Amino acid sequence: MQLSKEEKRKTISDLRKYPDWIVRIEAVGLGGQPVCLGGYWQEGFKNKDYRHSIIEDFMEYEEEVVRKIFAIERVFERLQGDMKEIIRLKYLLPGNTVDDICQKLNIPQATYFRLQYQALICFARALGHIK
Repeated sequence: MQLSKEEKRKTISDLRKYPDWIVRIEAVGLGGQPVCLGGYWQEGFKNKDYRHSIIEDFMEYEEEVVRKIFAIERVFERLQGDMKEIIRLKYLLPGNTVDDICQKLNIPQATYFRLQYQALICFARALGHIK
């Protein structure tokens, strides 16, 4: 199985957003979108249809976030050993470099990249970025 650059980018983006999504879900009412963001009044909005609902867009986005949180948590639970630690240190705890992680786990970079890639494939499949 091979990940395209776009599939990998989307998967990594979702993993990096995960901690903020958890805060968003736990702190309902804080950090929501402004009423006009993505709606009728936004500059360059393509579908200027008066029937377009900002509330529907917001609810669809929230449902997507909840679905992605569920998928990330289920995959993360199944990962084991260094693969799990690589994902945790690289994407869920910001600020760790590849060298830092390799040193903490006492593994060579080749092993790091192999395990990271295998984990990203699992996440990409669960998040719907690949089939």
